[in-house]
Amino acid sequence: MPRKLRIVPHLSSAELKERYQTSCDPVESRRWHLLWLVSEHETLTSALNN
Repeated sequence: MPRKLRIVPHLSSAELKERYQTSCDPVESRRWHLLWLVSEHETLTSALNN
C-alpha cells in the first residue's frame, strides 16, 4: 500500500490549483500540480502516474 504524503496547509487546495494553472515555468508548474494533487488526497503513486 502506498504511503500517504502529507503537506502542511499553508495554501488552500484552490490556491495550489491556481498557482499550478498560472505558472509559466514548466518545472514550477509540475511542482504546484503535484502539491495540488496531494492536497486533494491523491496518493503519490497515483499522482505521478497521471
